[in-house]
Amino acid sequence: MKIVIEDVPQDFAVQLVQLAATHGLAVTVQSEPVQWTAGRAESLLRDIPDTALEIIRVTVVGNGWGDASKIRGDDGLSLKGRTGPITKAIKRGVKTGRLPEGLPTPVIATYDPNNPSYQRTAGFTMPEEFLPAFREAFERL
Repeated sequence: MKIVIEDVPQDFAVQLVQLAATHGLAVTVQSEPVQWTAGRAESLLRDIPDTALEIIRVTVVGNGWGDASKIRGDDGLSLKGRTGPITKAIKRGVKTGRLPEGLPTPVIATYDPNNPSYQRTAGFTMPEEFLPAFREAFERL
């Protein structure tokens, strides 16, 4: 028999393991990396400003690539500081219990590896395995 319990507080998981042990059951605890789900993604999207939301939206629509020119617009605005609210929203979500600790950042700024000096970001990437969760989250908004 295999029982999977996800997204429970650590103290509750410990109690379950102890209860099983008192009944002579062998329990194996296997930690899986924390991943984005549609619910978690929706929680994040509802907690970030429009500029950060647009970065994630363009990246999801681009199947994991968000070209900076589409985010900057015709006026060529700087993207500096626009991903900070994403990180802060994840931390808030963890603090309030809406998000589990250890969630990876959904988008990562990408730069030209051949240019070692200061440069503007070329765009943003999102790992392929995050895309379904964020697509569904955008449908829910």
